[in-house]
Amino acid sequence: MSEIHIGMTRVPSVQDQGSEQAKAIVENSPLVQRVVNASRDTSSSQYLFTPGFSDPLDLIDQLLSKYIEDQTAKADETAQTIETQSSAIAEINRLWGLIMAETLPNTDPSNNDETGLKNVKISSNPDVYALDEIDRLIKKDLNDGQGIAAITGKELSATKDMKVSYGTLQEYNATMTAYCDTIQVDLDTQQQEFKNIMTEISSAQEEIRDVRRAIVAITQG
Repeated sequence: MSEIHIGMTRVPSVQDQGSEQAKAIVENSPLVQRVVNASRDTSSSQYLFTPGFSDPLDLIDQLLSKYIEDQTAKADETAQTIETQSSAIAEINRLWGLIMAETLPNTDPSNNDETGLKNVKISSNPDVYALDEIDRLIKKDLNDGQGIAAITGKELSATKDMKVSYGTLQEYNATMTAYCDTIQVDLDTQQQEFKNIMTEISSAQEEIRDVRRAIVAITQG
């Protein structure tokens, strides 16, 4: 029984009180409005304020809990992407610096004489070389299928066979810097997105505390 009648006076039931509290929470919170509206295609949210529907506050609690869970997963994914790609561009800069240090002394800024691009060995057992590692980082960590071609314009095997002059080496160095700067701009955008997500999570946590306080108050009242 959802209502209690005493004479001509109607006493609001617990369900009625919950519905009114739920309406007030939704009306006063843009965040809750977005969460509820985003869930309109679910059978439960369609009947949030329908007469006879039980526990509207509990439903808002469930929707907010799911929202927090989803946003937390999104924040974790964004943070991982930022960490991985930030490390990648730092390592690309370091490795390209090693290549420049080994190759540049063999060039002459006063002429166009060419020398082989040095593929510096950076570790042993197994052997790992700078150009190979840059290619891997770009393809795997930066999700760019170009690989080393993003810097040299040629795929890995052709890059290893390249002959460079002082001028072309400086051009590749500028290309590498511009490429990493472009990635950094995107990472800055993702960093701001991460901050926004964390703000949303904090707001949702506060809203869910309000909902649960309302549930307790109605139950004890």
